[in-house]
Amino acid sequence: MPSVETTRPAQQVPDDEEEPDEISWNLGFVEEPEKPHLLLRHHFPSKVGGRPAWLDPVRLPTREMLTCRASGKPLDFLLQIYAPVDANPVEGFHRSLFLFISPEGSRLREPGAVRLFRCQLPRHNPYYPSEPPTVKDKYPPRLRPSDADASRERDPWRSLDAERPPGASASSSSSSSSVSAAAAAAAKKRKGGSANAQTAAAELAGAAPLGDGAGGSGSSGSTTAAAAAAAPLPRISIRGPGGLYPELELVVEPEDDYQEGDDEEEALQQYRARVAAEGDLDDEELPPEVVEAVEGAAAPEQTCFADFQARVSWAPRQVIRYCFQRGARPLWPAPHHRPGPGDIPPCCHCGSPRTHEFQVLPQLLHYLHLDEEDPASPDWSTLVAFTCAASCSPAAGAECSYLEELVWVQPPAL
Repeated sequence: MPSVETTRPAQQVPDDEEEPDEISWNLGFVEEPEKPHLLLRHHFPSKVGGRPAWLDPVRLPTREMLTCRASGKPLDFLLQIYAPVDANPVEGFHRSLFLFISPEGSRLREPGAVRLFRCQLPRHNPYYPSEPPTVKDKYPPRLRPSDADASRERDPWRSLDAERPPGASASSSSSSSSVSAAAAAAAKKRKGGSANAQTAAAELAGAAPLGDGAGGSGSSGSTTAAAAAAAPLPRISIRGPGGLYPELELVVEPEDDYQEGDDEEEALQQYRARVAAEGDLDDEELPPEVVEAVEGAAAPEQTCFADFQARVSWAPRQVIRYCFQRGARPLWPAPHHRPGPGDIPPCCHCGSPRTHEFQVLPQLLHYLHLDEEDPASPDWSTLVAFTCAASCSPAAGAECSYLEELVWVQPPAL
């Protein structure tokens, strides 16, 4: 797959232009985690639900950032994606995106009801060693007491204290450890100076890292206070304020693996090519499946949804579509409520254009254990994330290392 061109920022492709043939997508699928500790922050996971596995565990988003601007209520954590890119390979050696949604699902279309934050760290940083972990490593490195206090003060999910079961001690893990084997693989790729960002994102987000985790030295405060803080939130696996969505691993695979042998889609593409060259064809010249597809796609809404369904049918269980390549276009389920010219503003931190990076499909709703009768349950046609094409870093010494990006919400059709 082509690498992201850092000297030519990716740009949004107008809806009336075809996506380049060389674009390669990665698909995200959710699975019950076989080893939940692999979803802890030192394994740089991609996951849905549970508590956020903060990349930078200290300089967290502020309470205002974690508040729904539409309702004024705390946001619910939906998912995170580990996705290093070539745009900033040194300062963004580790790079994760965190997506939050309003607890009032009927208001997702309102400004500030869906918020996305990007965090990145260099390979050498205060929180993670730079070499692969050993098989004895089980928990993330412990933070300094002052850093742990700062984390607890900002984090409403108490992720830091939930990293270790009650009674776990520093002696149960090694005093120095390292990043996951997946991160080490990315380091090896970057030695040559040209990393394949798309492949790295797939490997780092989907591959299970070697070893059991990373440990560290230091104190986390009193055992009693830590045990109280680590108590489960009152509504585990139930959406809403004070609750968590079910925690699921997000496994990433190339879409190309699912495209072979799709006779209907190939026939439909051939039909469209012939129409462009020869004009409309008689029904007798078309395969029955193409006749059905064309007849069922007369209106713009039907055409759009038919194209969406045809593409998604290659891998019906997909919940995420990811691509940071120049020219990538979101797969829109409907023609309404799409961004127009000027609707996607440039990065407010560095001025670079924002480019499409990933989208959340409506299929994810099936895995969230929602109450369909609850008017507050979230719903969407798709959530499309646009991020800084340069993957810029916060200013030196910034209190928060998480930069807000933009999410375009396409609501379900009425």
